[in-house]
Parts: sequence; C-alpha cells; structure tokens
Amino acid sequence: MRIHRYPEEKELLNQKLSRRKKLYDRSLVQSVTDIFNQVAESGDEAILHLTEKFDHVQLDTLRISEEYIRKCVGQIPDELLRAIHHARRNIEEVNRYLLPEDMKTVKIREGTVIGEKTTPLASVGLWVPARKGPLISTALMLVGAAKVAGVKRIVVGMAPNARGEADPATVAASNLAGATDIVVGNGVGVIAGFSMGTETIPEVDGIFGPGPGGIAAAMSVAFSYGKKTVLGIGPTDSAIICDETADPEILAYDMINEGEHGPDSSSILATTSMEVAEGVCRHLDEYLKKGPERGSILQTVFSEEGLGAVIHCESLEDAMDVINEYAPEHMIIKCKKNNEEAVLSGIRNAGEILVGEYAPFTAGNYAIGITAVLPTNGYAKSVSGITSKDMVKTSTIGILDREALHRLLPTIREIGKWEGLPSHVLAVEKRFE
Repeated sequence: MRIHRYPEEKELLNQKLSRRKKLYDRSLVQSVTDIFNQVAESGDEAILHLTEKFDHVQLDTLRISEEYIRKCVGQIPDELLRAIHHARRNIEEVNRYLLPEDMKTVKIREGTVIGEKTTPLASVGLWVPARKGPLISTALMLVGAAKVAGVKRIVVGMAPNARGEADPATVAASNLAGATDIVVGNGVGVIAGFSMGTETIPEVDGIFGPGPGGIAAAMSVAFSYGKKTVLGIGPTDSAIICDETADPEILAYDMINEGEHGPDSSSILATTSMEVAEGVCRHLDEYLKKGPERGSILQTVFSEEGLGAVIHCESLEDAMDVINEYAPEHMIIKCKKNNEEAVLSGIRNAGEILVGEYAPFTAGNYAIGITAVLPTNGYAKSVSGITSKDMVKTSTIGILDREALHRLLPTIREIGKWEGLPSHVLAVEKRFE
C-alpha cells in the first residue's frame, strides 16, 4: 500500500477520495419519488411488490407479530442478553445527558421573558438496515434515543433476510430497547410508508436511520412530506490523526475496524510521522496476506482504486486540514498530550471524535453509549449524529407586559411601515387606545 504525501499530493488524494462525496444523484431521487407515489397509490401492496422486486423475497405481511418478537427475545443467549442490556443502559444514560430540559425561561429585560419549550415527537420510524446480518447496535442507539426523548410510538423498520424474516437478534434488540412496533420490507418502501401511512405502517413525525444512497435519497424525499429527519448517513467512513507516539500495528487494526463494513467504506490515516505511516502500511499488507474473514472487502478498500489511504503530512496543521476537508463519520486522535489538545481544538468537521489509546472505534460503535449513527460522505461539515436531541422539537416562548410592548411600538411601526404591512402595526396600536 502506497503512502500519500500532503500537501504535495493534495490533488491526487482529492481525486482518489472524490467519489466518496457523492451519496446519491438526482436520478436516484426521481426513482425514489416514483416509489413514494406507488406507495401512496397502493399502500402495503406496493411495498410487498417492491420487496419482491428489489429484495428478492416474498412476504405475506409487513408487520412482525408479537409471537415472532417473543421468539426472537427468547432465543438470545444469556451472554448476548447481558451485553444488550449493558449497552442499552449506557445509551440511555448518554442520551439523558444530551436531552434539552423540558422548559427554560429567563427574564431577559424588564417586562420581557423569553425561553424555549422542548416537546418529544409523538412518533418516529427508525430504519435499521439489517438485511445482511444483525445490526444490534444501530437498533439500540436509535430506539434508545427515541425512548429517552419521550417518544410514545417507536416503529422500527428493517429489510428481510434471505429467508424472508426480520433478523432475530435485531428484532430482539429493538424490542428490549423499547420499540412499540416492528415492520419488515423494502427500505425505500418502508420509509415511504412512514411518510404517509399504509394499512400496516403508521405515518410518523420523524424518520431516522442509516443506509446506502437509496435510503439516503428516501430520507430526503420524506423531508418533503414534512417529516423530521437527518440526511447524509450512508456507507461508513473513518479517519485517524496521529503523531510519532502512536503504535502502527494498533493503527492498522483501527483502520481495518471500519474498512471491513463494505467495499464502499472509506478508512484514512493522517500522520506527521513517516515511520508510523510506513509501519501502518506494512501491518496492513501483512494482515491482508493472511486471507482474513471479509478479506476481499478489505482488499478493495485498501487498493489503489479503493477509499482507504495512509497520508504523511508535513505538520499537525496539515493533518488537521486533511481531516477537516474529509469530514469523517468516525475519528480517532492518537497523539501526545499537547498535540492531542491542539487537534481536539482544531478539528471542526467530524461526526464522532474518540481520543486516546483506549477509545477505539469499536467502543464507540457498541458500548460507550455515544451515538454511532453519524453523518458520512463529508456531511459532517454540516450535520450531526442522531441522538435524543433529534427526537424532540422546540417552541420559542415570549412573554411581555404592557410597558415592555409599549417600548417596542416605535420599532414595530417603523419595520411594519417599510414592509408594507399596516395591520401588523394596527394590531399592536389597538392595545393602547
């Protein structure tokens, strides 16, 4: 594996990573819109047809029965059950800390009180893309955030596996975390169902979850239906920034950690040490020669055409420039203390920042309790990960007494006059006649 030099090879590096920035295009949005129209016209029947067409599975119903849910929970081994409950408790603890208070007000000036009221969404639809295997952690994080926020109806959707079933472990985790309903079917079709309601799938107020371009496009179309959502959550990506004190072998395993998700995953490292960069490349090559499980995926990610890269930077500032431009979903800082503080301060664009030798990606993915449902494809420049804060909405509050309103009257008159809205002014003046 070659080492890229920054800033000398900046343009070459940008070219290598450029396709990561495109999560979906307009033609895909149009295709997704057509699917939404089919669901609007035919409801459950359309989603069942879409599932057969795109997921190659025939379903009799979209709803997961209580009997199947109980069976899934009952089959969970004790060790996994303990792990699920441990992760669930940590996720709930973190989300309680992040959740805004129900009501806050302050007397900001004489006769004037302002504030904000926080209200949970009444219902949410949570997409967990568990078609290829269990996604226990994603289910726990999304459902846990909604539960802590106070959402009353929490509907989890997932694609069927090859047997035409919802993944048992993901079903169990969703139920144990607090899901009230679970449905199965084609991803875009289910999100369309969340957006407008069908015979089986309830219309909800918010729709959240990760997935490839089609799912991301479906979230953008759902927004046009007035649904709260978070955009830009697609194929996973990660970045590590380090100095000469980092262990190259551990760094290589951290890069593999996120690279193994899929051939479209992106995993980069930016370091100020050429010795570290060379060591990481050597350990990556040695690992891949062993023919590991998911080795073909890793071979793709860390090939010349893939979205993996080891980058030697002339300075820590250059390394931070690389990371801020890349805007990773997941990020690790491995530096000596003074550099660690400088990097933590200087990084503006990252969905998650893990600091130090003992905060690996896996801990964030599974057990710390912080969200791992994060913006990808550079969306971390403007978007944050999904937490309890996304499962609520706020209303601003303003309270005035007579004298406070009277002090505002000259300002109201002047702005109302210039905007050509006389009744705006009259509605205030009438109060003082």
